[in-house]
Amino acid sequence: MMINKRILVSCALFMLLFSCSIDDGGGVDIPLKDGSGKVVIEGYVTDEDGPYEIRVSKSLGITNGSNDYPVITNAKVVLTDNHGQTETLVYDATEKVYTTTNFHTKEGDTYTLSVTVDGKEYKATSTMPKLVEIDNVEQEKDPVTEGNILVSVGFTDPSTLGNRYVFRSQVGSKGKAVYNVFSDQLDNGEELSFSLLSNYFLKKNDTVVVEMRSVDTPIFDYFRVLPNSSADNPDGISIPANPVSNISNGALGYFSAHSVSTGYIIIQ
Repeated sequence: MMINKRILVSCALFMLLFSCSIDDGGGVDIPLKDGSGKVVIEGYVTDEDGPYEIRVSKSLGITNGSNDYPVITNAKVVLTDNHGQTETLVYDATEKVYTTTNFHTKEGDTYTLSVTVDGKEYKATSTMPKLVEIDNVEQEKDPVTEGNILVSVGFTDPSTLGNRYVFRSQVGSKGKAVYNVFSDQLDNGEELSFSLLSNYFLKKNDTVVVEMRSVDTPIFDYFRVLPNSSADNPDGISIPANPVSNISNGALGYFSAHSVSTGYIIIQ
């Protein structure tokens, strides 16, 4: 167990380069290279009850200086599954998202999102992995600084190789969410403790809520490379290409079908 924990802490330290922030509304909080005017689609379905939300907007490009992406209000948004279930989502003008009203999900099933904007269709398919539960959420000292506090998530990885996880952590209900990723490539079927890294400093009485999302490989890859498009570029270094989307026809963003386990901790 200690060996596994040391490995995962080392991986987590490396993942500091691969953590990212997403705003409360679900929009990607990064610049998009040569992305001005491109359709951006973001949303997911989970093993929990809906309604589910899909956001459709247009990117502004890296030089715009704003993350307030213009919402597309006249899209046709349709969700289907591999059993023939289908639903056309309704636009919610208050929340600026397209929502389901009676769409049901189940782990193991495959879901397809179709979004049509100005006669052009964008599609994405995602398969929902089986649920992996959080066993515990604990606080620990940062092994590098020792003065900072980290949050670690304990869980048991299934024996089948190929599990992929995205961890979403947030302090309180209004802070930016931070994402870490983990693959069981080196630690398959083990009891694990994974240290989450973030861009915030924890203090006593902070409440940290953690979602552990079991995702398919395209979504893992999306979040794994997303921070390579970081907005912090003071030296004029060229911004890498946009993250590879699982959505067709050149759209940006992602569509995910994932199972989710949630835990929290109050920092002492």
